Amino acid sequence: MSDTEFAKSHLRDHLNSLIVSPIAEGFWSIYSSARELCERNGQSDQVLMTFQNMLTKIPEWSDSTLSTEVERIEKVTNCGYLDDLIMGVFIAYMKSFASLHYTGSAKEVKVDFERPSLAKFFHEMYIHSARKLWQTAYLMKSDVSTELRARNRQEVEKIISQCLEQVIRSFLPWQAITKKYFSTPQEIIQEVPEPDPEPEVEVEEEQTKTVTFSEESDEEDIPKLKLSDEDATLEVPDIDVKEEVKEEPNPMDELEKKVSETLVLNL
Repeated sequence: MSDTEFAKSHLRDHLNSLIVSPIAEGFWSIYSSARELCERNGQSDQVLMTFQNMLTKIPEWSDSTLSTEVERIEKVTNCGYLDDLIMGVFIAYMKSFASLHYTGSAKEVKVDFERPSLAKFFHEMYIHSARKLWQTAYLMKSDVSTELRARNRQEVEKIISQCLEQVIRSFLPWQAITKKYFSTPQEIIQEVPEPDPEPEVEVEEEQTKTVTFSEESDEEDIPKLKLSDEDATLEVPDIDVKEEVKEEPNPMDELEKKVSETLVLNL
């Protein structure tokens, strides 16, 4: 593993260990609110559905709600450098791509990157995780054994951990990365020599072919054309033709014309 990949892996794992558990607690708190609401309304059988409805409202969270959640996570993690840590993860990811794909000679590559705020980053974490947990809402059920509930908690944190990778990638400036790292820099493009011009081919005018027959050639080899002195007549009954019938060309005339254009025999 290269130094860049080592830093990328450890920074991401450190961020994962800090924020996944508090975000999971946030979802358990949402489930508790859904259960309390259903109990007040006498709809205990609608807890999971109510929880799913609350998950669909997460993208609409207000700035004050997000600010409160950021403060809670910072307090729980007791980490005053979360903002810098997240930025370090982004830089490590971009450097990882650079080490794998960049083939230029420049020592520094500038990439435009819009740094997300903590509120925006955590909001994306909740949105991505909510989509997955909506499909697996049964993991949040509380009326199960203690052992199963512990397993479900681990599964919920696993889902959120997987979403962390997706959220990091969603903030990366892929367009800028593609232009800087994947395209071939101008300074390393080699000039391709122009191919030698193809030699001109002189085409001689088609000459008339001459066919000669030697005296020693066997007369039997020469095809003979037999003509009959008899006249062939064709009786055609009288038919009233209202429309003018176009005279079709004689195929023999066409053949004779074609042969005369393509072949000339000089005897």
